[in-house]
Amino acid sequence: EELDQLREILGLSEVDAAYEISLEATPLFQSTAFAALEGVLGGKKTPDEAWEIMADRRAELLLDEDSSKKLMKSMVMQALGGPLERTQKFAKVNNEAATYDNLLEALDAKDALIAVLTRSGWDEFDAFEETFCNPWDKQSANGFLMSDERIKLYRIFLTRSIRKSPGGVLSDDSYDQIKQVQGMLGITDMQAEIEARGAFGPNLLKVLDTAMNEIVADYTEELVKNMQKKVDSVMTNYRLSEDYLRELGATFYAKAVALVSEKSPGGIPTPELASALKAMREMGKLEEEDTFPPHMEYFGRTYKKSVLEAMGTTGVIRAEFRGPLDDLRSRLGVSEKDSKALFLDAIEEKMVPMVKWVGSELERTMLTQKELSQRRKKDMGQDVFLTGKGADGVLGLGAEINIMSDIMELVDFYRENDVAYEDEDGEMVYPVTALGTNSVDQELAELLYRQFIVGGFTTQGEKGARFEDARATFAGILGLEKFKEAEIKNTIASTVYDNLISNSLKTKGSLDQQDMMFLTNIQTKLNLSSEDGEKMMMQAQKKVLSEEVNALMDNPTPEGIKAFRERCNTMGVDLAEDVGISKTRVTRMFESEITPGLKSGTINVNNGGIMGEIQESMGLEADECEDMFESLLLQLAKNAMGMISSELLRGRDDNAVDLIKELVRYSQFLDGELRLSVDEAMANQVANLYETLDLSDEDPADFEANLALLRTALNL
Repeated sequence: EELDQLREILGLSEVDAAYEISLEATPLFQSTAFAALEGVLGGKKTPDEAWEIMADRRAELLLDEDSSKKLMKSMVMQALGGPLERTQKFAKVNNEAATYDNLLEALDAKDALIAVLTRSGWDEFDAFEETFCNPWDKQSANGFLMSDERIKLYRIFLTRSIRKSPGGVLSDDSYDQIKQVQGMLGITDMQAEIEARGAFGPNLLKVLDTAMNEIVADYTEELVKNMQKKVDSVMTNYRLSEDYLRELGATFYAKAVALVSEKSPGGIPTPELASALKAMREMGKLEEEDTFPPHMEYFGRTYKKSVLEAMGTTGVIRAEFRGPLDDLRSRLGVSEKDSKALFLDAIEEKMVPMVKWVGSELERTMLTQKELSQRRKKDMGQDVFLTGKGADGVLGLGAEINIMSDIMELVDFYRENDVAYEDEDGEMVYPVTALGTNSVDQELAELLYRQFIVGGFTTQGEKGARFEDARATFAGILGLEKFKEAEIKNTIASTVYDNLISNSLKTKGSLDQQDMMFLTNIQTKLNLSSEDGEKMMMQAQKKVLSEEVNALMDNPTPEGIKAFRERCNTMGVDLAEDVGISKTRVTRMFESEITPGLKSGTINVNNGGIMGEIQESMGLEADECEDMFESLLLQLAKNAMGMISSELLRGRDDNAVDLIKELVRYSQFLDGELRLSVDEAMANQVANLYETLDLSDEDPADFEANLALLRTALNL
């Protein structure tokens, strides 16, 4: 009360007052408390007596609980650190006996300190080792020790504990002391396991080695029981973990499998040897899947050899052999996964020569000697599909090749051995492929698939149906990706369409019903949609017509152009949109077709209706056609006038007569508006010459009208 009154008089807060009290009281409490703890450690005081002294002194000094806890923690760490520091001095000079004894004293000190702290009732001190023996806290009881120093102290205590134990067997008390020392020194469970293995592992190694050799040499159930007792005894006596037993067990099991493999006739363990391996697996606490690797290593080749033998000369494992093969797998201890891998290895071993043979036959049959030489050097040169010896077969696809039966043998081999399987997404998976085994390269794989498709749709009946059914499987066997498979089919279809349509248009001028039926059949065989089929047909037609118009325009004739556009009209093909003829070329076609007629008079103002037919046939707009026609007339008129002037200047009036009549015909189309640039003298000379012509067969009115048009054209 007096202190509270003084605090109020001085105007201090409760926090400031508590700080001042703690500052003055701390040394006094530490002195009393440390002396009390030393009394407990020296055996002069009991934990209860020590705590009573400290509690009374804390009350006298008015120390709050939080400050008291901090002080107690610090003093306990110092009190326990003393014995550990003395222990470390002995360990440095490798005095193991003194180190062991001092660690026991440190444990006694730890127990005494725990007893004192228990009287406090403070929960913070319940986890003693975590609070006072944290090696990562430099202020803790063992914080001054380096990691290797703590491990050395633990190792010494561990080995001395075994040495001092009756019969070299760890008692429960000894094991409990070891665990307490582990906690006091801050040794992790992992490091403690390492030390235990180093100290006691040789004992377990020895008994396991003996068990392995004895059991494999002469297996009996009684022997297994006796060896198991020895293993159990070592595990119990030295408190070794089952994880360690499994690790060593796996090592000795692998050695046992190697020994059994050497003793097995034909590479297959006898029932006694199989029982020996089972005993070793159980002794080592191993799961069955833990034993698969050594069985694969030592018995895998036996299983693969048996698979190859079951395939025989046909390469197909018959149904009656599959059950025995599965039994053999179980006897050999090979996992299903590993047996599948071995089966696929056997499949590859059988399949690779088959694939190489088919590829070699295709190259030999289709390629010229030069191309074959280039091929062997991995230089394909030009496209063998188009230029090889076989490219002159049906429809230019080179289908006349005798490899179809070989390919079908390969497909049957793959199918009847159930090599392919369906994944979770419903997609077929081909685990062994020609490309994956490097039996063929990408170029040859594509060529083989292309050739197989061609051979399929050029073969009719039951055999053709078999080829079609095998097509997807063969693509999978080759290892072609889906997009490449579709690309090849489309390329073939495009080639067929191009060749058929080209031949039909050249020989018959159009596609007949038989052609359309054949194309429909191809579409069905290649699984093309009707839209794709129609698109390919249009592309083929466009290609043929484009080539035809290119040749036509090298030497255009009115008759040729007329026949071409009429064919396009019959086929329902637009020159610009479908055939891809440019506007410039359409204009040239228009001019090339009508120019001779205009110049000769075959096309004149009286039969100008033919222009409407040409306009519609060429897909021209009316205004567009009129502009083109007018431009052509103006150019023809200009050319004619130039030639007229040239002839008249040379005094060859007779040569100018037909040209003047031509000029008149052009004038009739445009009412004389020919936009000619003619000097007046030449214009009068032309008009006068026209008036002198003998045109008695014409109507006088028409003559006068034509003369007027001519004078208009001549700007008279």
